[in-house]
This record gives sequence, C-alpha cells and structure tokens, in this order.
Amino acid sequence: MTEEIDAVIFDAGGTLIEINPPRQDIISKVLAEHGHKVDRKSVCRALVKADRAFDDDFGLCDGQDEAWYWRKYDDLLFKELKIDGGAERLMKAIRERFHEFSPKVESWVAYPDTKPILKALKKRDFKIGMVSNATELLRRVLDNLELTQYFEFIIISDEVGVRKPSKKIFQIAVRAAGTSPNRTIYIGDKLAVDVQGAKKAGMNAVLIDRDNAFPDAKCIRARDLDFFRTYF
Repeated sequence: MTEEIDAVIFDAGGTLIEINPPRQDIISKVLAEHGHKVDRKSVCRALVKADRAFDDDFGLCDGQDEAWYWRKYDDLLFKELKIDGGAERLMKAIRERFHEFSPKVESWVAYPDTKPILKALKKRDFKIGMVSNATELLRRVLDNLELTQYFEFIIISDEVGVRKPSKKIFQIAVRAAGTSPNRTIYIGDKLAVDVQGAKKAGMNAVLIDRDNAFPDAKCIRARDLDFFRTYF
C-alpha cells in the first residue's frame, strides 16, 4: 500500500486532537449541576448513538447557523439519558459550557497516538497535510501542541471558503501535496464528512472510529492511529 501513496492528509478534531476535558465529562458535569446525575458511561453511549444517527446531518453544518443540528443532537442525547423536561435550559447550559473551553488554545490536547504516527510518517518522507473544518484557532492549537512542524500544509475551511465534505477542499489539499488523488490517503473521524467527502474527490480514505460508532462502516476503519503501523 505505501508504495502507492505519496501523501497522508489528516482531519484535526476527533482524529489528532480533542477538547480537554472530554465532551462526556463536560456534559456529565453540566447535567449534574442541573440535578441530573448520569454516569459517564451512559453519556458516552448516548454520544455515540447521536454521532451515528446524525452523521449525515453533520455534513450539512455550515459553521454558522448550526442550532438546528444541535437541537436534534441534544434531543436524542436527552432521550437516551432519560431526561425529561427543561431541554431548552439544559441545551443552553451545555453550549455555554463548551464555549468556555473550545475557544481556548490550552483546552485542546493531542491523542497519545498522534505524535508517534506523525513522527513515523515524517521519517518515511510522506507529504503530510491537514484538512479541517475550523478557524485560525486550529493553527494556534497546533503550535501550542508542537504539531505544526509535522505538516507541509494545513488547509482550514475558514481560510479557503469551502468546507468538507465538498470535494473542492480536498482538491485544494491534493494540489498542495503535488500529487494525484489516487496517491493520497485521507484520515478522519466522520463517515460522511471525511471518508465519503474524500472518496468523492477520488482519494483513498480511512475512518478513525475511536468510539466504535460505525462498526459496520463499509470502508477501511480503525479504532486508533496505531493501526497505521501496519502500513507505515
């Protein structure tokens, strides 16, 4: 496989980095503060179910007006957690709490397997890139985590004016890599946005399914980045 690949391109959130504290901890704490004591495992299961149920819808998010998406998402989340009443208040509280953390550079951490695989790829002389639906905050996060050094190019939706799953943003990345789509592999954690988007652009794609939300996905799927030690 590696003899046929020139470039390896990554998604960011959910693939290489995550918010800290993790989303299940943030939600569990907010719910507890509002009188709903739900164990962390139950929150994790509910999140996985919502991720799977609304994966296609996530691909329609425009980075601006996404209230419709999060309403559907939270409605299912509360249903799975058997929380009745006060939905509007809880949704508002959860969104506000995430907003306390997500804009801060220090709120983002790399997964334990991130640096090892990037170092391994760098040694093999692959062109390493990133394509993310994000803002300029991502560049500061990558700098803070000392990850920028591994990438030859970083394509951010806010900067280029197009978002995944549009094939246009993947085509920008292929041009930046100086190769062809069929000699490029894209690695991301969303089935519709990352895998299907990349495939529509003619690229190879791998789903990183850390929470096992898509065990039946009809694509190459891995639970973490250590999977790639088989190839790289």
